[in-house]
Amino acid sequence: MFHSVCLSRRLRIAALAATTALALAAGGCSQSRLKTGSLASPASEAPAGQQSAQNTEIADKWAAAYKRDPENPKTALGYAQALAATGRAREAAQVYSEALSHNPDNAELLAANGRRIARETPGPQAIAMLERADKAGTRDWSAYSALGASYDAIGRHKDAQDAYRKALALKPEEPAVLSNMGLSQALAGDIKAAETTLERASRNPSAEPTVRQNLALVYGLQGKFKEAEAELAKDIGAQQAQENVRYMRQMLSQNNSWDKIRQSGGSRG
Repeated sequence: MFHSVCLSRRLRIAALAATTALALAAGGCSQSRLKTGSLASPASEAPAGQQSAQNTEIADKWAAAYKRDPENPKTALGYAQALAATGRAREAAQVYSEALSHNPDNAELLAANGRRIARETPGPQAIAMLERADKAGTRDWSAYSALGASYDAIGRHKDAQDAYRKALALKPEEPAVLSNMGLSQALAGDIKAAETTLERASRNPSAEPTVRQNLALVYGLQGKFKEAEAELAKDIGAQQAQENVRYMRQMLSQNNSWDKIRQSGGSRG
């Protein structure tokens, strides 16, 4: 299935992909890598059991440090991210809440908590937290990308694109951010700009398959099905690409399909 944003699974916004209901077999969002300590990310090559044991061991170490000094923002951040890595999302949320009660203007905590909220429910609550991170002077590009994704989720596309520009100022040419920007431009009705931005993202050697999926979708919205098929075939092969584009044609041949996409994405911004 096509996904509109892929900064982390937590950041999947319902924007373009979900609104078109394209059940394509090109795969989903890859999970973002945790940055704290040496926690094994979901993309780790370690066996699942070994990865889980490693994360649990690290979480226990953070727990001990947090118990000694619960008001220390770096300790709280490490513990919260370790809890999240072991699937204890509610406990992580509580640690963030307690840490922010002691450190209300800590940019790292605000950004990390905002990203957490955006992963789960992009929208007003995530925006409020990430705007606080912005005011606190965060230098976390992924926080701005999460903010943009949350703006897009409620139709504030201009604000979303401003946030993506801030992310790109910190992480130039980051393909995940460019991909988000392109889909935001498409949702705002500027399909040509969307194509240009997504082609730029796709040319980056580090671009993930979802970037090419999004570009293929934007090609399809313009009737450029050969280009869409070629883009998909880079990751899933010619036969599967043909099947996906065939389904795309069927979806987009419905009456007023583009208007429905924009309305479903929310066009209030």
